[in-house]
Amino acid sequence: SEGFDVGDMAATAITLREHVGEQIALAFADPAARLIAGELGDGLDEAGYLSADMAEIAARLGTSEAAVAKVLGICQTFEPAGLFARDLAECLSLQLAVRDRLDPAMQALVANLELLARRDFQALKRICGVDEEDLLDMLAEIRALDPRPGMAFSGGASDAIVADVEVRAANDGSWTVELNAETLPRVLVDNVYFARVSGHAKNQVEKDFLAECLQNANWLTRSLDQRAKTILKVASEIVRQQDAF
Repeated sequence: SEGFDVGDMAATAITLREHVGEQIALAFADPAARLIAGELGDGLDEAGYLSADMAEIAARLGTSEAAVAKVLGICQTFEPAGLFARDLAECLSLQLAVRDRLDPAMQALVANLELLARRDFQALKRICGVDEEDLLDMLAEIRALDPRPGMAFSGGASDAIVADVEVRAANDGSWTVELNAETLPRVLVDNVYFARVSGHAKNQVEKDFLAECLQNANWLTRSLDQRAKTILKVASEIVRQQDAF
C-alpha cells in the first residue's frame, strides 16, 4: 500500500531481549529478583532457550540457586510460552501446560522424545499407556507447538555489541585487562537521604518498609560489584591462558 516502508518496519521490529525486558519490568517489583531475571534474560539464546548456568548466575550475584530457580519459574510464564526452557522437553512442556494438556500421558511422551525421533511408536504407546489413535492425536499436538519460540522476534543484528572488558597491550609486552566503565551498571545508595526519610516514618510498618528498601538496595550494589569482579577475573584468566598462543 502507499506509504509502506520496509525500512520503517525493520526499525520497529522488537528483539527477543527487548520483549523479555518489558515482561521482566512488569513481573518483578523487587530489585533483587529483577536483577536475577535480567541475568537470566541475558542468558537466552536466539531460540529462547536458557543457555546460562544457574549455579554460575547465583555465584555471580551472590545469591542462592533457590532464589534463581524461583525467579526462573516466573520467567517461564512469560509469553510466548516456552521461553526460558533449558531443553526441548521443557520447552514443549511449558507450552502444553499453558494449553492445559500436560497430563500424565503427554508428560511420558515429552520425557521420551528420543523414541519419537526413532519413530518407535510401539514403545511410546506402551510407555504412555495409550492406543494408536490417542498417540496420533498427541503427536499432532506436539507438532503444533513451537520448538524455537524465541525465533519469532528480530535477531537484533543491527545492535552494536559493546564489550564488558577492554584488553590492551602494555609497554612490557604483557596485556592489561580493564572493565569497560561505559557498560557497568551504576547504582548508588544515598544513606543521607535514607536517614532523612526514616526520620519522618510515622510508625513501625513504615520503618520496616524503608529498612527493607535499604537492604535491597545494598544487596543490589554488592551483587553488581561481585558481577564486575567476576567478569574481570574470568577475562584476566582467559587472557592469561591465551597469552602463550
